Amino acid sequence: MPNSLTTGAMQQAPGPATPQGLAAFASELDAIRDRARAQVGEVDARYIVRLLWTIRGMEAAGRIGLLVAGIGIALAGTFAMAPWGWVALASLVSLGLSKCLQNMEFGHNVMHGQYEWMNDPRFEGKAHEWDSACSKEDWRDFHNHMHHHYTNVDGIDRDFGYGMLRLSAEMKWEPRHLMQAPYAVIVALLFEWAIAIHNLEFERLRTDREATKARMQRLWPRARAKMGAQLRKDALWWPLLAAVLGAAVGGLSGAWLAGATIFVGNALAGAIRNLWTFVVIFCGHFTDGVHLFPADAVAGEARGHWYLRQVLGSSNLTGGRFFHLMTGNLSHQIEHHLYPDLPARRYAEVAPAVREVCRRHGVPYNTGSLLSQFLTVARRIVRHSFPGGEQLLSALPAQEARHPSRT
Repeated sequence: MPNSLTTGAMQQAPGPATPQGLAAFASELDAIRDRARAQVGEVDARYIVRLLWTIRGMEAAGRIGLLVAGIGIALAGTFAMAPWGWVALASLVSLGLSKCLQNMEFGHNVMHGQYEWMNDPRFEGKAHEWDSACSKEDWRDFHNHMHHHYTNVDGIDRDFGYGMLRLSAEMKWEPRHLMQAPYAVIVALLFEWAIAIHNLEFERLRTDREATKARMQRLWPRARAKMGAQLRKDALWWPLLAAVLGAAVGGLSGAWLAGATIFVGNALAGAIRNLWTFVVIFCGHFTDGVHLFPADAVAGEARGHWYLRQVLGSSNLTGGRFFHLMTGNLSHQIEHHLYPDLPARRYAEVAPAVREVCRRHGVPYNTGSLLSQFLTVARRIVRHSFPGGEQLLSALPAQEARHPSRT
């Protein structure tokens, strides 16, 4: 976390306080994972294949529907809700939902390697090119590795606030933070673009300018290439195709009406995805009850310490099967952090057992409704716009017989 400022005595992290207790905690969580992994097979393969075709179908319906609506509006010579405006609205919703599913339940989970056991190139984590402005290489670097390995480690895990927001008293307050609440709204609307440049670490230009400039020069070409490809697809090629077809049926005004319909529809579909992913991700990481950890406490940590950090640094959301599907099962953020390579559709099955293990070992299991969790996130953002705030840094129990954690 840039400009971090640790003040006062750290609180002790709740949960097992002895090496023996931590080892028992880890052993029980390992057993849950092993049982779930043993059940992974044909049903999971059928699920992810069906999901892929569902996403493709919804995207095709959305894009074709927008194109038809654009041509219809060009023929009519004016934009009106009946009937073509309603077709455009339904189509952009279909496209937006397909983007949500593609990013969260498919792209995010496939890129974690959850389906590589299928030996199917469509589900190969390192090769998957998702529908996002963020390059797959950058995502695996700052998310799969840095965030999941160093969850909520102060000064290392830049996903706590994404280098953009002050969310605890450990970060030094600056006058610029007064604007972070409206800034967060802008970030929510443009979330995929904020994530796309996250790995460039712009915020470190103030503290380590030369090293940051060198990093930006090294990473910018692939970031620019992926952002350019995303822009061309949604903001150029599809609107251009609509404009050409619109011109054929309605002349210059038809070209403008059809092209604008597709451009706006694609932009709104992207906004649906951006807002939804922002809300789900922030509710999984920045609610009341989350903990931060000092960097010097995690070097060579034991498995139990790693598990403890994952639980204390994550929050769950309650809901039904459709809700969990639309979140990419990141409504089970705790289980995802514990078992990132387990097919996410299995998280709901293992969650009761994980919760019971946490209860018996005195580890808080943070869960709540989407509304209640988001309200605590909003309060955190607003509160830490001003000096002071909540100190989250927590000391982990003493470590003995350390070994590198596996993720």
